[in-house]
Order: sequence, then structure tokens, then C-alpha cells
Amino acid sequence: MSDKIKQLLDSMSLEEKIAQLQSVPFKKLIVDGKLSIEKCKELVPHGVGHVGQYASNTALHPNELVEAVNAFEQYIKETTEHPIAPLFHDEAITGIAAAEATVTPQMIGMSCSWNPSLVYENAVMTAENMKKIKAYYALSPMMDLINDARWGRGEEGYGEDPYLISQFALNFIKGLEENGIAATAKHYAGYGEENQDIVYFRNNVLTPFEVSVKHGNVSAVMPGYHAFHDVPCSASKFLLTDVLRGDFKFDGLISSDYGAVENIKDSFHYVETYKEAGVLSISAGMDVDLNDGKAFSFLPEAVREGSLSEEVIDKAVYRVLKLKDRLGRLYIKDEEKIDAPICMDPPENRARALESARHAVVMIKNNGILPYDFKNKKVAVVGPNAHSYYSLLGDYTAMGVGEFFCHNPAYEYNPELVTLYDGLKNKVGKDADVRFERGCDWTDYFSAEGNKDASGDARAKTAQRVPLEKIPETNPYKALDLAKDSDIIIAGIGENRYLCGEVRNREEVSLHAVQEEFVNQLCDTGKPVVLVVFGGRPLAITELAKRCAAVIYAWYPGEEGGTALAEILSGETNPSGKLTVTLPDHPMDVPTFYRKERVGAPSVYPFGFGLSYTTYEYSDFEIDENVAIDAPYADIKFSITNTGDRSGIETAQVYVKYEENGKTLRKLIGYSQVELKAGETKKTGIRVYPDYFAEYDAEGKLTLSPKNFDVQIGASSADIKYEAKLILSGEARAIDEKHYFADQL
Repeated sequence: MSDKIKQLLDSMSLEEKIAQLQSVPFKKLIVDGKLSIEKCKELVPHGVGHVGQYASNTALHPNELVEAVNAFEQYIKETTEHPIAPLFHDEAITGIAAAEATVTPQMIGMSCSWNPSLVYENAVMTAENMKKIKAYYALSPMMDLINDARWGRGEEGYGEDPYLISQFALNFIKGLEENGIAATAKHYAGYGEENQDIVYFRNNVLTPFEVSVKHGNVSAVMPGYHAFHDVPCSASKFLLTDVLRGDFKFDGLISSDYGAVENIKDSFHYVETYKEAGVLSISAGMDVDLNDGKAFSFLPEAVREGSLSEEVIDKAVYRVLKLKDRLGRLYIKDEEKIDAPICMDPPENRARALESARHAVVMIKNNGILPYDFKNKKVAVVGPNAHSYYSLLGDYTAMGVGEFFCHNPAYEYNPELVTLYDGLKNKVGKDADVRFERGCDWTDYFSAEGNKDASGDARAKTAQRVPLEKIPETNPYKALDLAKDSDIIIAGIGENRYLCGEVRNREEVSLHAVQEEFVNQLCDTGKPVVLVVFGGRPLAITELAKRCAAVIYAWYPGEEGGTALAEILSGETNPSGKLTVTLPDHPMDVPTFYRKERVGAPSVYPFGFGLSYTTYEYSDFEIDENVAIDAPYADIKFSITNTGDRSGIETAQVYVKYEENGKTLRKLIGYSQVELKAGETKKTGIRVYPDYFAEYDAEGKLTLSPKNFDVQIGASSADIKYEAKLILSGEARAIDEKHYFADQL
């Protein structure tokens, strides 16, 4: 403990210490758009450690927000003995969740770029935006495995593969941490995951968290709302102390998810009182109780009665103060003056959002109709997501959080949100007759969606159930008449925040019935239908896709999503995205993921799959088939030729298949992304390190053992171009650490 922090800690009262382990929702301190000193005196008389969702929940514009932040800090300086700066935090997966801030594609889409450097650059942009509004702590990224399409929060993550999740999360974390923002690895560990086998858990679920701690130096870790082995994660000594602090040597901050410590009592009924919940959680390793510190408010009483040692509290407070000191936010600085309007979406940010969307979109079917020549054509743009800002926004954007949890109406400007219809009008409207008719709603049973179990934010129990967006009158007959009178039909369908997102799990994953019926009616017109699917969930659209001329998976593509889609549809941009989740073939085809043995044929739209406007040929394969267990590395090389007539980006994937305990298993061990001009050939490949194949046992011992593999090189997990044996030979040995990533050659 540094002398500076020890001296501060020794001078603090017990109440001041507990305040540093708590958070206050900024919304509770704001009255009529201004900070209320009366509310501050009532709710935070001893200061506070964190200020929760201060931007997304208040809907204050940037200058108003900074003014309120400055006023709050001034209150703390004037009324508390130790003017310790609070950490203002918010969500940041698609950019900081603040009014007027740039919105990039949702993470599940970003992973489909197979380009972690894009996420790094977006995180750098996010860090700069955060500092403009005095935010230094991000509740991101999410690093859970997305194996089950029924889980509503899958959209926030990087797909189903631990290797890819680790790589994307690491780049996100570095983009923030290297630029002065604390990142939070969540949800530790296994949120949304049914399989709790300890060996599977250590070798798959924990991998992204281990990487984030050991290689990303992540500042904070957030346990999930769920339970592991029947113990709520927020009360699990095994997870928080034995694994995270012990095995991973994590010395940063552990903060709860919103209300998760209260859930130990309220949802899990694991204890009878909030005091017991608070004592159990901090004793297990928790440092901070978000969002309003209700359970931790009983800790002074626990100390005084002897059921909790003040030494436990001091360790947690030390970690809070150490993080603030590292961020340069230990003490409140002089008030920062605002001389001009704060711009949260400058042109360079919009350019980043557009470039990201171009790479996030995945084309999964094309009968040759795309790219489409729109000149002198009649274009029908229809469907509930064709001209709705919901089609662009994931659940933890400022507008998504503000509307869903706080009933603050979303808005389509500041930043400007470019829908599919907007993008087509802007891109081809001068040459084509582009007309819009919505045609149908997302569903006719919003009130039936969602669930209220223990695995989510308690605020969702009272969340708005019906979208607040004002939509034009929906008339399927007008839409069908428009479709019949057009040369091409472009249908924007899928889900929105009220159908997918936190506490929006589903029992099956079909396209909602009213939309499926509408698309079938469009196909019945005989005109070519291009299906553009928006949302955060892998939907079972295989049968419907058979009737369509082309299908594009857009996910939630962010503020410039419509521009990117118009570029792809018209051929200005060649699509290069590939799926990082397996699309179910039918509504009950869940859970499904490429590492799982599948009965029958592979998925029609498997992990790693994505089409282009050009074609590629693989050749000249070179593999070190016999590799000593102590060899420094093994190279896997091959050539890729662009055999089409336009430039493109190909992502070649390398898998290994092997037998273990009577089961056939597969896993991604690396990939190579190359940009090729028409007719160009490049030699590429990966360098893999033998210790990557080391596995943890149930007790956490890491062992590298000899094993026989089938190495598979392909354009997707199902489209294998070449297969060869790889024998890892030698004596098994225990190791302390392993390489987690292959190098691209």
C-alpha cells in the first residue's frame, strides 16, 4: 500500500470508507435538469465512490452533463473532509452511452468483422469521448460465450468462440486502458451458459477473463447476475478469491452488477437480510456494490457488532482509492470550464462508425441479384426495421438504456441515425425510385416478451414494454401493392430492444410470426426479395431464406448502418463479414455452436460463414505434421487467390479436431485475414505455439500433453478446403502459462 493512500485511508471514518464502496444513480441527484444539493445532502453525505449510468439515465446533453458533474464535485469539496473524486461510469460497448455520442455497431456485429483492430480503434475513440464528459470508468466489455440464441444478452458479446472473444475483448480493453479509461471485464463468469462442468468452465468460459487480467491488465471485473454451482456469483469465494485473486493474481477492482448483491437475498434467497448479503459478498471478494449500495449500507452495523472485520473493508477501499489514483482521479481537481459546445460525434467519429458497419455486415445468401444496379429501377423498401432507429441501436446505447429503463424517448438526431431507407435514398435516390411502406409491426405481442428471473437488472421488472418510437401507420396492403409495382423488394426485418437484450430471453428463436407471414407474402409477389435482418440474436431464418433472392445479416449496425448497407447492396462496398455465431436452422435448434457435436448435417449458416462479391481459391498447403511438445512453434501455411473480378477481404480459418473422452471436439486455433485485388495471390497462414494446446484440469492445473489432431483449413467451420494430421509428441508436462493466440504469417 502506498504511503499516500495508507495515510488517506487511516484518516477516514468508517462511514467515509463505506461510501467509497457504494454508488449513487446520478438520476437521483438531478432535479429539472440540474444537480440538487438537497438530494446530495440526503443521499451522499459522506461522498461516494461511484456515480452510476450518469450519462445514459439522465438524458442530459454533454455541456449540461459536465456542468452537473462539476457541481457535484464542488459539493463534495465543500462538504466532505476528504474531497475524494467519484468515478462517473456508464456503458461503452458501442461508444459511451451518452447523448449525442457516436454509436458504432453492436459487439456481435463487430466480431463478425474478424478484425479486432477495428474494436481497438473504436475503443480509443470512445475513451476520448468519455474524457470530454469526465467519465473515466466503463462498464464494458462483455466477454460471455454466446452459445444459445435464446439468451437476450448475446448481442453484447463477441460470439461463441473463446479464442475470438478473448482477442476482441483484449483489443477493446487496451483501447480504453491505454487512453486513461478503466475497463470492466464482465460478466464473470458463465452468464448465459448452461454448461457448468468445471473442466469445460476453466478451458472455455474463463479463458477471456484470464486473458483480460494477465494480458490486458484490466482495471475491474464484474461478476454476473447468475449462480455458479448453486452459489450466486456475487457471493462466490471460489470465483472471486480462489480463481480471480488466487489463480489469475488479479489485484484490481471487483464491482457488482447493478443490484446483484441485493439479489443474493431478493432473487436467490441465499440469505435472509441485506446485511447478510453485504457481509457475504465483501467477504467473498467483492469491493463495490453498484448501483445504489443498498446491501453495503449495512456494513458499518456489521463491523460494530463484530460480524465483519474493518480490515476487510480497508482492503476493498484501498483498491478503490488505488484505481482512482492511477486514473488521476483520487482528489477532485479544479472545475473544468466549458468554453464551447462539446462535440461527441465529429466527422472522424462518424467515419469510424461507417467503416465498422461495412465490416460488421454479413451476406449469407445471394443468388446473383447483388450487387444490384439501381439505375432507373423501382425499389420497395418495407418492413418494421427498414426505417426505424431501433434497427440501428443495441441494448446498451444511450438511447436504448434511457428509453428501456427510464422511459426517456429516443431520438434520431444528435447523433444522426441513418436507417436502411435513409441510406438507400441518400445513395441511389437520384437514380432510382426508392419508396417506403412499413407493412407490418415487429410483433403483435410485446407484453408477452421478456422474463423476470434472477439473471438481469431488477429495473427491467418495471421496464417499458411497448416501443416509444412514433411509427407511421402500418398497412400491409399498401406495402404489398408497392412491392408488386417494384423491380426489387428490400425488406428490413428482425428484432428490437423490446424483443432482444437484457431480460429478453426467448423460448425459441423464430422470426416473429407477423413478420414471417409478411415476408412470405412479399415472396408471393414474384418479385425478388432481399432480406436484411437487424437485431442482436441469431434467428432461425433458414426456411424463409430459401424463398429470398439474397439475405444480409446487419445486426445492430450503429448510426451509419443505413449508409453501409446501401453501399453493400449497390456494390460500392464488397461485403467481408463472417458469422461468429451459428444460425439455428429451426426455432428449437438451440443451443447450437460449432464446438458442439451436431446431429445430422452442419448448419446451413455455420460459424465462420459469409459470402463476398468475389471468389477465393486455397492452395499450396504446408503443415508441420510432427511437432515436438517443446518446439517453439509450428507453422501452417497456404495461399489464397482472388479468382473473381473485384477486390475483397477473405478470412481463412484454422481449426483442430480431436478426440477426448469419447467425444469429437473442435476449436479455432487461428485465422488469417487478407485483402486481395482481383487475380491476386498471397501466401499466408498462422504460427501456432504448442503450449496453446495445454488444458486445465478440474483443480486448475495446466498440463501440456501429447495429442493427435486433424488440422482443418477453411473458409468457414463447415467449408473445409484442406485437412491434415498434426501429431504433438513428447512427454506431458505442467506449465504455468500458455500462448493464447496464433500469429498471422
